[in-house]
Amino acid sequence: MRVAYQAACQCLPKYSCRFSRHDFTLPQLFACLVVREHMGCSYCKAEALLKDCDPWCRDIGMRKSPDHATLHRAFQWLTRGKRLDRLLDVVHRWLKIGRASCRERV
Repeated sequence: MRVAYQAACQCLPKYSCRFSRHDFTLPQLFACLVVREHMGCSYCKAEALLKDCDPWCRDIGMRKSPDHATLHRAFQWLTRGKRLDRLLDVVHRWLKIGRASCRERV
């Protein structure tokens, strides 16, 4: 969750709109969506999981866990346009750096 949050911080704006409620940042919501995808669960189950794993949420600066509707809206926003492409580019760069450092150790 932390790695997804750090990657999202590098390429996503903090909020989707300056008039949003600012309860959660986009990088925080992206990290929650990565957990949802990793666990292979629905938005409702992800909401319950995140409520049960409060330390995970606090670890990325969230005071409370998002509800299923917020997660769904964030998914819709993130998958529009080229937003997801930027995130994948960051992850790809990290993997290339990781491979290079592994080769140096061997």
